[in-house]
Amino acid sequence: MIVSGDYSMMESSMVLLALILTVTGYSGMPPATRAGFEALGRRTDRLCPARHVRTITPGDLDYLQDGFERNLSRRDRARLAAVNTADRRCAHRDGLACQTSATMGAMQTTRLVPRFAGYVCAHRVP
Repeated sequence: MIVSGDYSMMESSMVLLALILTVTGYSGMPPATRAGFEALGRRTDRLCPARHVRTITPGDLDYLQDGFERNLSRRDRARLAAVNTADRRCAHRDGLACQTSATMGAMQTTRLVPRFAGYVCAHRVP
């Protein structure tokens, strides 16, 4: 990829990432995970567009997921835990991308994404 001198390394990396995501899309994600991310993006685009949730980092997403889960009722936490495959699927992986993706899939399966979107819009990451 040839990049003009007007772009910084960070801007070049973002352009490359955007190109890769455009080509590959969500093809490697399970359907529930893909649907969860899409639902979260659509809802937060409407509720709090200035937050730019579609560009959230895995670390910030993990922080918000943890806070959201702590605020769920015992019943909803149990429902989420019953379908969340993060511990099993991501045990030997570094980073948070696998875990946050698995949790998004579990939130989609348990229909908690709309509530999570409201939580995301109402809470800031430190």
